[in-house]
Amino acid sequence: MKTKILIAALVGLLVISVVSAGLIVSKPEQLGRGGKPGRPEKLEQIIFVHPVAPEKPGKPDKPPGKPPKEPEEPKDNTYYELWGGYLDGTASYYINPNVSLVTAGDPVVAVNNSAEAWDVVTADELFNCAGITAKSWYAEDEQNTISWVKFIPRDYIAIAVMWYDPATMIIYEFDIVFNTFHNWGIDPVKKDRAFDIQNIATHEFGHPAGLDDVYDEIYGELTMYGYSSKGETKKCSLEEGDISGAQELYGE
Repeated sequence: MKTKILIAALVGLLVISVVSAGLIVSKPEQLGRGGKPGRPEKLEQIIFVHPVAPEKPGKPDKPPGKPPKEPEEPKDNTYYELWGGYLDGTASYYINPNVSLVTAGDPVVAVNNSAEAWDVVTADELFNCAGITAKSWYAEDEQNTISWVKFIPRDYIAIAVMWYDPATMIIYEFDIVFNTFHNWGIDPVKKDRAFDIQNIATHEFGHPAGLDDVYDEIYGELTMYGYSSKGETKKCSLEEGDISGAQELYGE
């Protein structure tokens, strides 16, 4: 698979809002926008990147006597943030399942389960799998694509890209790309061995659903918490805050 490269301007950014020309190197062939009825001629682009959870600092040498343990800040599972965009109707997507797994399983099923996690908590059907595709990477081509591609920076697990109308904030297109610099698998995945597809995909589908990343550690149990680790599966199911955000936009 041809390697696609993120240019240096993307490094270190967590959310980037740019016009549809993009800040990431695209495929050599430029696909036309087409003429879907009701679709504005020019859309803006927003990119969410999903970084690997930062390593915690090493423990200092243990001093004589056991120091008192500092109380941990309680988790808040009710919080959510919206980035402003939303879906107007069901978004059909295609999956390119070309990925090597370290554990047996069907990546198509895992991705569909991730989308369904959002559908079951809202009045609207947000996502529908329309089939398999050979397309990869991302492009404004009137197809919502889920794919696996090797790209840099390596500490990005995945990116979610949306094209939306800034006047109405309606999302007209999205693509999700998982980084094959990392190993991928399907639960059970041993710690430090691979990223679980359903865990990461559920988070990524939250962005076209309209939810933003949150990074404070007190929100660490939320599906929309912006960091993930290998072997993690807690994002497969939505927490109260994730559900409340989706229901604010689409009803119960």
